[in-house]
Amino acid sequence: MKGKTVLEVLIREVAARFGVGNQALPLVQMLLAAMTSQDTGGLAGFLDKFKTAGLGPLVQSWLGGGASAQPISNVQIESVLGNNGGLLPTLTARLGLPRDQITQAIGYLLPALVGHLTPGGNLSANLPDDITSHAQAGQSLLAQAAQTLQTTQRAGGGLIRLAGVIVIIIVLAALYAWSSGHHQAPKSIHAPTVPTATGPSSASEPAQATFGGYTGRRNRHASNAASAADSSASAAASSASAASAAATN
Repeated sequence: MKGKTVLEVLIREVAARFGVGNQALPLVQMLLAAMTSQDTGGLAGFLDKFKTAGLGPLVQSWLGGGASAQPISNVQIESVLGNNGGLLPTLTARLGLPRDQITQAIGYLLPALVGHLTPGGNLSANLPDDITSHAQAGQSLLAQAAQTLQTTQRAGGGLIRLAGVIVIIIVLAALYAWSSGHHQAPKSIHAPTVPTATGPSSASEPAQATFGGYTGRRNRHASNAASAADSSASAAASSASAASAAATN
């Protein structure tokens, strides 16, 4: 089976199995560009990333293709390609698909593509023409995706910094309000205003009545005492008259 046919089959299978639709073609192209880029050491350099992560036996099973190729998990792909600015975040930014969905598709594509690029289990310096054309298209897409990712990260960083400045302003304003409230001079307390009475005060009337009652009782006591004194004087006069009459007889 020719290489072009292999790629066409892979693209159709990825589109149907993982629900990526028309994004399957750019996904395969960008993955091939990353796998074969001479800036990172070509296919050998790409596979070294997996070997460094302790996945050497897994990579070895992919060489030459066939039924012995072992699957790779999402966690293993994340550990190699999921770092900040790595291939997985770049593909996610370019394709606009969920990251898990792209990771699953890559897990399916890697063993097949590595097997196709290593006939007889050997790394080849020369790539088939169809692989080269797709890889070149993928390089252009990766450059655009990397620029989009950087723009998004800068925008996100700007928003984070702006949010930090707003939080600082709010905290400072709260501290200033709290400090002003605690240093404000206490308000003076004014005595309640007593209304001025225009006529005799109702409060003074009971006092006057009380005083009048006391004066009346004193006058009555004095009158009673005087009456008692007059009665005593009259009794004394009567006694004296009786005594005088008795002496005359």
